[in-house]
Amino acid sequence: MEMIHLQYFIAVARHKSFSKAAAASHVSQSVISKLVKDLEREVGLVLFERTAKKVALTDAGALFLVEADKLVTMFANLTAGLDAKYRQPRGKVGIGLPLMADAVAFAQLLGEFRSRYPEIETELHEAGSKKIEQAVRDGELDAGIICRQPGDPEIFGAFTFAHDPLQVVVHPRHRLAGRREISLAELAREPFILSSSDFSLHDQIVKHCGQAGFQPQVVLETSQRELMVQTVAIDLGVALIPKNVCDRLSPSLVRAIPLVNPEIIHSMSVIWRNGRPLSYAAQLYLDFARGYLSEWSRRHDTVLAATAPAG
Repeated sequence: MEMIHLQYFIAVARHKSFSKAAAASHVSQSVISKLVKDLEREVGLVLFERTAKKVALTDAGALFLVEADKLVTMFANLTAGLDAKYRQPRGKVGIGLPLMADAVAFAQLLGEFRSRYPEIETELHEAGSKKIEQAVRDGELDAGIICRQPGDPEIFGAFTFAHDPLQVVVHPRHRLAGRREISLAELAREPFILSSSDFSLHDQIVKHCGQAGFQPQVVLETSQRELMVQTVAIDLGVALIPKNVCDRLSPSLVRAIPLVNPEIIHSMSVIWRNGRPLSYAAQLYLDFARGYLSEWSRRHDTVLAATAPAG
């Protein structure tokens, strides 16, 4: 029995499917099927009930899974401990970043991580939250930052580090520019500038508009935050943008007014895939990001809400 037998057994148990486990592990289904059969033959137990519709653990398989998890974790910790003690941590981490995130904050995060771990390569991928979540699910990325609460906790480990209210951004001469607050229903006849449909914020705004009794009249969808602001600045429409971003906008260019009734909260979370062993480099990044973003959240009066352990 080798460690790879246990890792593939755990993958099938987590995914409840040989084909999905194979896809997540980047090997053929025949390879995983053979190794699991070899494992069953070696331990003398049937670990899975196989039917045309599903793959499920037997009672023996469920007990074996607990022990297999312990062994795989012990092996990962052993190799990680040797790395930490005897040599500079190295490796590569694939990280998803949302296009409309706070560029300064995340550049500083990555810069400080690189300064502490110069031998770890960070491979960055910019995309909307939906694509980042799918890439993490499929194993294409080790971790990602998404602009919403994390999805299914059985699939994703996560921690949420920011809860930022949206504000209404209008031209300085707009009819609502002098208001202290604006309800969503008051924007029913306004042209909207939205993030593109790849972004979870797009769906969140459209959903809330529907609940307020109207569908937004969209004049522009964009993945570029600066284009969104500049389009408001020439009075082509209104936008809903997180307060943390609005705080840095020039009042001579646009006005940002609190949105009420309802207040829409823009959350940001770091996610990773449950049920798949993390590389030592990826675990170091997640631990570092948790500490860094916790402090960032404290400084910006936002809330760190842990929804799953980093390990």
